[in-house]
Amino acid sequence: MTSLDYAWDEPVLPASIMLTVKGAGSSEIVCSMNDFQDSKQLYYENFIYIAATYTFSGLQEPSVRPVASNKDAAYAELVLDVSPKTQRVVLKKKEPGKRSQLWRMMGTGMLCHEGSSVPHNPHKPSPRSVDSCMILDIAGLAAVTDNRYEPLMLRKP
Repeated sequence: MTSLDYAWDEPVLPASIMLTVKGAGSSEIVCSMNDFQDSKQLYYENFIYIAATYTFSGLQEPSVRPVASNKDAAYAELVLDVSPKTQRVVLKKKEPGKRSQLWRMMGTGMLCHEGSSVPHNPHKPSPRSVDSCMILDIAGLAAVTDNRYEPLMLRKP
C-alpha cells in the first residue's frame, strides 16, 4: 500500500472528495475523508459489442474458411445489431453508443440485449433481473443439424 501526504486546497471547507465514473451511465458519490464508509459505492454499466473480428482487422485465423473474398468486408467493423421490428439479429456497421448494438453478460452466462431493456439509472445499485431482458438465442427450436444454419434472434430467457 502506498500513501502520500496531502494538504487540502481549502482547509476551512469539509474534508470531502467527489468520485466520478464517466461513461454511458456516469455515476458519482461524495465521500467524507474523515469517515470513509465502505457502504458508498460507484455503479456503472459495462456494455459490450459482439463483433465479427475479421471485419475490424482483416486478420483471419489460418484454420478458418474465408467468409467473403471482398476486401471491403475486412474493415467494415460489423457488430451484432437487432432489428426492432423482427427481433432478428443482423450484422451492421458499429455505431458507438447505439443501444440496439449493446449487450451485457449476465451472471448466468446469457447475453442480454441492452436495446430491448428499459434504460437503467446507473446511480441505483439494483441489478437487473434476468426476466426483464431479452437474450441472444437461435431462431430455430433445435440446435443446428444437417448442415443448416439458424438465424439469431432475441427471446425471453
